[in-house]
Amino acid sequence: MGLKEYYLGFVVLLSNAYLSVHAQETALLGVSKMQKYEYDDDSIKGIDIRALGYFRNTEFFHPMEQGRSQFGLQLNAFWKSSIKDNRRLEFGTAFNQQFGGGIKLYPHIALVQFLGHQFIFGEIRFGSLSNPGHGLPEPIYNPAIPYINPVEYGIQYISPKTDLWMNWDQAIVFASPFKETFVLGINQSLLHFKKMDPLNRRLNKARGNFYIASNFDARLYALYRHVGGQIDVDEATSTGNRGHMAFQASVCPTIFIKSGAQHISLKLPRYSYSFLHYYDPKSSFSEIAFGSGHLHSVSKKWKDWQLNIKSWIGKNWMAPFGQGIYQSYNPEDISVEKRERSRFLIISSSFTGSSFGLNGFSLGYDGYYDKDLQNWNTAFTFNFLMKI
Repeated sequence: MGLKEYYLGFVVLLSNAYLSVHAQETALLGVSKMQKYEYDDDSIKGIDIRALGYFRNTEFFHPMEQGRSQFGLQLNAFWKSSIKDNRRLEFGTAFNQQFGGGIKLYPHIALVQFLGHQFIFGEIRFGSLSNPGHGLPEPIYNPAIPYINPVEYGIQYISPKTDLWMNWDQAIVFASPFKETFVLGINQSLLHFKKMDPLNRRLNKARGNFYIASNFDARLYALYRHVGGQIDVDEATSTGNRGHMAFQASVCPTIFIKSGAQHISLKLPRYSYSFLHYYDPKSSFSEIAFGSGHLHSVSKKWKDWQLNIKSWIGKNWMAPFGQGIYQSYNPEDISVEKRERSRFLIISSSFTGSSFGLNGFSLGYDGYYDKDLQNWNTAFTFNFLMKI
């Protein structure tokens, strides 16, 4: 990339993004609400029924990603007890019917322990985990996974700032042909500064007629995946440990202007930067021991519409749950040539159906431009969520 092209891209970026889901927001607008089990004002209901109709088309035709079309319906119905004020038992069934394929049934069962009065210190879940994907940025986590497998099981701690979990993928028994696999992860808020409220702290002579305030957020992500087990001695598949670390910071400036007796506020686009790191120090799963990536994001929202512009630069990037187009290897076709570097310009737009008479709809489009291959790859997502 030449200097002129770099500055042009930088100017475009500084012309928008909310915390952790920018890179996958268009894909997860509906499914994250479907699979997030929060206790809020409707927690007194004994029965929770929710359904999600979805269509996701990722005809990438990219060397690192096979094109797919997913069309189906998810249904989750479970009973919530009220044993004590700070304890709950959830019990029910989840269904996932991909049209043109078979139906899959999953048990929904969870023990929930609230910490502190009115959940002030969060909650611990044992069993069905809330929000599979956990808001991980897209290079680490493929947003198509919740449509294929809508459940995770393990133990989880959730608070307003923290999502800490262990997802047990696969257990083993004596002479099992499978490997024991589990995942440990955290999505942690580090800093959060809110902008100044112009109603409470108005512009004055000391500040003048012009003032800039900012929302600032910083988050930490970590993911550790283990494949192995002491009982299993099968050598057919790789065993070992690998993981990710990521740091994300975002800022959203707001300009306050005093014009006579009026106070005008102008919210500028939000800018986010993420640094991501992959490690497999023993090269257990591929020849790549370490990889890294940089994700810049600029976003702007107008009521129900949002536009994102992102730039990704990766080197030797790998992710067990990642979207293929970012990878240096194609896990579905090892004959594809390795790509040490990946560079993408990403344009995403999304709409949430809370206007025009719509309710529960979400529509998203993602366009990925591969700067090295010089081609466009697209993803289209439509969700219809219903809660009863």
